[in-house]
Amino acid sequence: MKKTFRFRHAGRLLALAIATVSLSAVGSAADLRQRLNVRQDASEVVLGETMNDFYLGNNFAAMNTLLVAKAMGRLNEQVTTAELLLGDLYTAFGMPDEANNVFAYLGTRDMRTQTRNETVFRQGRLQYRQGNYFDAERILNTPLDSQMSELETQRRVMLANVLMTRNAFNEARAALSPIPLDNPLGAYATYNSGVSHLRANHAPEGKQLLEQVMNLPVSDAPETNALKDRAALALGYDYLQLQQPEKARDALVNVRLKGPFSNNAMLALGWANYERKDYKRALAYWLELLTRNSADPFVQEALLLAPRAYEALQANQQALYGYKLAAATLTGQLEVLEKLETDINSPGWLDQLGTSASTNRFGDPMAVPDSITPSDPVAGAQLYGLFVSHPFNEAYQQYEQLKRLRNVLDQRSRDLRALRDAAGFMRQRQAQLPALATRATSMQQRLTQVAERFPILDKRARQAARLGTGKPTGAVSLKTMEQQFKLQQIETKLSKQPDTAAARALRDRLRVMKGLIMMENASNAPVSEEQVYADLNQADRQLRLLQLRMEAVQNLLADNQKIAGTDNQEKISAMENRVQAGYQAVDRALEEYRLYLNQLAFNQVEDSRNRINSDIAEAHLSIARLQDASLLRDDRQAALPEKTLP
Repeated sequence: MKKTFRFRHAGRLLALAIATVSLSAVGSAADLRQRLNVRQDASEVVLGETMNDFYLGNNFAAMNTLLVAKAMGRLNEQVTTAELLLGDLYTAFGMPDEANNVFAYLGTRDMRTQTRNETVFRQGRLQYRQGNYFDAERILNTPLDSQMSELETQRRVMLANVLMTRNAFNEARAALSPIPLDNPLGAYATYNSGVSHLRANHAPEGKQLLEQVMNLPVSDAPETNALKDRAALALGYDYLQLQQPEKARDALVNVRLKGPFSNNAMLALGWANYERKDYKRALAYWLELLTRNSADPFVQEALLLAPRAYEALQANQQALYGYKLAAATLTGQLEVLEKLETDINSPGWLDQLGTSASTNRFGDPMAVPDSITPSDPVAGAQLYGLFVSHPFNEAYQQYEQLKRLRNVLDQRSRDLRALRDAAGFMRQRQAQLPALATRATSMQQRLTQVAERFPILDKRARQAARLGTGKPTGAVSLKTMEQQFKLQQIETKLSKQPDTAAARALRDRLRVMKGLIMMENASNAPVSEEQVYADLNQADRQLRLLQLRMEAVQNLLADNQKIAGTDNQEKISAMENRVQAGYQAVDRALEEYRLYLNQLAFNQVEDSRNRINSDIAEAHLSIARLQDASLLRDDRQAALPEKTLP
């Protein structure tokens, strides 16, 4: 029943809200012209790019954009929005020292109350995520708002989680009580408040709160339905402890059969019916549990409870078989644990744990699952307590982020090799650049001469078009008329000739001659004024386009000269050394997290082994007890005197 909640996305939503408010405040206070003048102030551009990446979920790119902008002087530490977002990104990427430095610096600045409250809450949340509950409680103890705002609700919920870790249930109850159920976090707060009331010996209030959560409408959100199941389960456990099996059964039947807590509920329902002396119904629940995954601790407990129900029904043979089955099954689970321990020792165990292993390896390093979903149901059941623990999930997330970060280093290493090849190619081209520069200068000079001459030619052509002196139209007309007259005479004579091969050849030659003359006349036809203007405009566009192309060639040549004249090999080598240092640091961190996570897994395996060994011992004792009882009955029957016939 004791379980702290993790609100991993609350900080992200909070950061987005703060960023939006701060940007609107800057927009209303700053002069628009000054803000848009990126030559003087590039902070707006940087924030816009960062927020775009943040909203798209590219948190790693957003953090890099902020850090690069600060290193280049385009963004300073006075931009509160950027600093708050950077602190959140540091927290998400497992860099608590850097995040704490950011929040501590913001705490010393003069800022409006709302922003200061946001900073205080972030500091408390950072300490809570790192497991520093003492510091988290010290920071979160101060109210942030007189109203039950979203920020104040989150503070109270997180403070209550911290208080419940040290069994301060009265204080947790006081922190959660003012939060209404219709609040966005009201269901979680009401559940935690109900549990706190029960632990603080305020049973009526606690049961009432848990019933409110249990009776919430069925939701499309899996989290709400799971919370309803947990509330029903908590009520059932409490009633069982109070020896009230009827009420326990009424609460436990509200747990969904296909939900994540169905095994817990079925085990408790069986026990509730057992306490009611309804052994057959208790046996039905426990036998149903035996059909499920035998690696589940609740199923293993049912292995011992089902034979007890048989004993209560005076079915000793079935009970004896049940205890033997329990001993054999649990012994098999010890072998499973041995294999699981061997798997944990293998290098690739962590990489094959959950769904995050199949995600895009070039994705955002921060975009890893919030919890683990093992693909192996046996491992998931045996190590259930491990996978739901806060320390393991936090460490596993950072382990996955480090793996993604190593993939980023691989990509940067490939990029540097490509840059090195490009730098070598530019060195080879360096000897060709002077000749290309000379040719470019000569072409520019010729283009300049044409550009200077073109206005004069344009003026003359337009004047000639207006006056109609573009072609000698009169001479052309007389010559055309004379040619047409002679062609008609020749055509008339040929039409009177007999149809012989020679006459046909002459007619063909005449048609060819007539076509050539018509083509010549058409080519010598006067040009219209509109055509002249169109040709001039086309020439002007081509001249401008050539000038633009020439400028592009000169810029490209200047860039090539600058790049080729710079020795980039030393810079590339320095960057490669930094990448190699990054590899070493990431590999060290990966090994540390691997050892830490494996140790947590070994501890869980050892706990499971001790529990199973204890259950096996109990099963064997029960077997011996039943066998002794059976022998005792046989001895008693053998000692009875035989009846003789009269």
